[in-house]
Amino acid sequence: MKKTFVFVTLLAILSMIAASCAPAVQPTSAPAVTQAPAVTQAPAVTQAPAATQAPAATQAPAATQPPAPAGPSPKGSEGYSWSITPGKPYAGAQLHVAMIDEPREHAFKDRLATFKDLTGIDVTIDFFGFDDLYNKDIAASAAHTGEYDVYQIHVPDMALFDERGYMVDLTDWIKRDAEQMELSDIPAALQESHMKFKDHYWGVPTHVGANQFYYRKDIFDKEGYQLPKTWDDVLTIAKDVEAKYAASGTHGFTYMGSADIQGASTYMNFLGAYGGDFYDPTTMKPTINSPEALKALETLVALNAYSVPGSPSFSFDQAHVAFAKGQAAMIPFWDSGDNFFSDPKQSDIVGKWAEMLMPGGHPTNGGWSVQISADSQHKEAAWEFLKWIISPEMEWETVPLTPACRKSILTDPKNAQYPSYMAFYNLLTQGNPFAFPKILPNWQILQLTGQMVNSTTAGQTEPAPALEALQTQFEVIFLRYGIWNGQ
Repeated sequence: MKKTFVFVTLLAILSMIAASCAPAVQPTSAPAVTQAPAVTQAPAVTQAPAATQAPAATQAPAATQPPAPAGPSPKGSEGYSWSITPGKPYAGAQLHVAMIDEPREHAFKDRLATFKDLTGIDVTIDFFGFDDLYNKDIAASAAHTGEYDVYQIHVPDMALFDERGYMVDLTDWIKRDAEQMELSDIPAALQESHMKFKDHYWGVPTHVGANQFYYRKDIFDKEGYQLPKTWDDVLTIAKDVEAKYAASGTHGFTYMGSADIQGASTYMNFLGAYGGDFYDPTTMKPTINSPEALKALETLVALNAYSVPGSPSFSFDQAHVAFAKGQAAMIPFWDSGDNFFSDPKQSDIVGKWAEMLMPGGHPTNGGWSVQISADSQHKEAAWEFLKWIISPEMEWETVPLTPACRKSILTDPKNAQYPSYMAFYNLLTQGNPFAFPKILPNWQILQLTGQMVNSTTAGQTEPAPALEALQTQFEVIFLRYGIWNGQ
C-alpha cells in the first residue's frame, strides 16, 4: 500500500488518457446470459452495530511461528474443473499478467503448471512494487501497447482504468457464469467495492483486506479496559496507558501518519466513524471541511499526544514494527498485521494481542481487482485465469495469505486460528466499510489528505484551517475534472 505520486509524470500520463478515451469494451464472444442472478440477489450487508455496542474481538493465537498455507483444497485438485471451460478451447494461448509483488500473487505463480494442465493456457506473471505496478498499468493501458492481458489494479484506481475503457466490461460473463463461480459466496459489499464500477462488473477481488483495530489484550485484561466503542473511548484508554506504561516503553497508541495514502487510510477510519466523507455522493460537492471531518481530525491529533514518538511520519513498515515491538497498546492497521504480529522473528507480542472491528464501525477498506485488458488478444483465455484465481480451491490453497474473498472460507472453523478472517467477515457484514473514493482524481484526493494528516498531527498546522485549505483544493480538482458543477 505504499504509493507516492509524481505530479509531472502524472500530468504526462493524463495527456495520454485524454487522447485515448475509448468506450468501455464488452466481451466479444460471451454467450447469451442464461438465468443471470440479479445483483439484488446477493446477500445484503447488515446494518452497522450501534455506537453503544462493543464490536466483538478476535484473539490472536499464541503462535510460535508464522502460520503456513492450508494446503490443497479439500475437494482435491480435480475440483478446479468446476470453473474451467471443458475441452480446452483456449489451449495454446499465452497470457502476460502484471501483479503486485506479494505472497498471495506468488502463490498463483507457483500453481501455474496446474492451470496449464487444466486449460492448455500458458501464463507469465510479472511482479512489481506498488508504485511501479501503477505506472506499468497506466502507461501500457494509455498507450494501448497490448503488453499485458491481465492487470491487477488497486481498487480506487478502477475509476481511471474502467471509466476510460482500458479494461473489459465483464458483466455479461459474470452473470453467465455466476452459478459456476459461486458468485453468491462473495460478500455483496466486496462485490461492490472490488468487482464493480458504476453498476458494471469489471474484475474479480483478490488480495482483499481492510483496516482492523489491534490492541494489546494482555494490557487490556490487566487494567480491566472495556473494548472501545468510539474513538473517544480509544482516547481515554490511550491517555491511561501513557500514564502507566510510557516510562517502560509502551505508549497508548500508534498509527500511520505519513504524507501519502497510508496517512489518508488512517484518517478515513476516523472520518467514517464520525459520519463524514470526502464529498456528497449526490451532488459531488467536496465536504472535507464538514463538522464531522473536523471532529475526526481533532480526535486523531489529540491521540498523537499519547502515541509513539514519530507516529506522524510512520508509514506501513514503521507503524507495524512499532506495535510488534511492544511500543504501543493500540493501532489501526491493515489486516496483514496478523502475519507481522504473530511472527516471533518480527514480534515481541506473540500471543499478547487481539483485534476487533474499528471503533465507530467504518473501517478503511482496500485491496485489489484483477481485470482484463481491452487490448488483449486472448480475452476469453484471460477470463479462465480470473475465474481460476478466485475459485474456492485456490482460495483454500492460499489460506492464510490475506483474507479470502469468500464467506465460506472466512467463516470456516478451520480458519479460526487466523484472526483477520473472521474480523474481515464481521467488517463486511456487521460494519460499514469505508472504501477509497472511486473517482478519477482519487490519487490526488488521497495524497492531499495524507499530507494534511501529516502536517496536523506533526503540529505544523491546526485542524480547522488545514481542512479549509483542503476543501479549497478539492473544489478546484472536482471542477477541473467536471465532477462537480460548483453549486
